[in-house]
Amino acid sequence: MKFILKIEGYIVGAEKALVTAFIGLMIAFSFLQVLLRLVFHSGIVWLDPTLRNMVLWTGLTGAVLASRYAKHFALDALVKFLPGRLHRPLDIFTDIFTVLVAGALFGAAWKFIRDEFASDSVSFYIGSFGVKGGWAGMILPAVFLLIAFHTLVNIFRPEEKRENQTPV
Repeated sequence: MKFILKIEGYIVGAEKALVTAFIGLMIAFSFLQVLLRLVFHSGIVWLDPTLRNMVLWTGLTGAVLASRYAKHFALDALVKFLPGRLHRPLDIFTDIFTVLVAGALFGAAWKFIRDEFASDSVSFYIGSFGVKGGWAGMILPAVFLLIAFHTLVNIFRPEEKRENQTPV
C-alpha cells in the first residue's frame, strides 16, 4: 500500500503542476489577447478556442484533485443525522459507487475519443495545424480513470491520513 500511496503522491504532484501551469498560461494568453485587441485591433485566431479547452482541462483536473482529497462527492446532510459508527461504512459505499460510475464514464469517454479520432474531426486550428478533436478531448477518459484511481485508493487509505487531508 505504501508503494501505491507513493505513486499517487507523484500523480497528485503532476496534477497540481498541470493546474498551476494551465492557470498561468490562461492568464498570460488572456492578457495577450486583450492587449492585442485593444492596441492593434486584432488578435490571435486560435487563442480563444485554446483558452476554452484549457478551461475545460483545468476544471476537470481540479475535479481529479478533489477526488484525491475526498471532496468530490459527499452526503454531508445524511452524515450529520447518522451515528458516528456509520460514517465509515457510508464513506466506503459512496467511494465504491463513485468508482463504478467513474468506470462507466471512462468507458463512454473512451468510446467518444475513439469516435473522434475515427471521424478525423478538428477541434481548432493553430495556423495551418489542425488540433484533432480526439486530442482536445483526451482529458475526458483520463479524468474518469484518475477519479476512479484516487477514490479506490481512498477506500484503503489509513483512517488518520484520510481525515487529515489537506488539498494544498
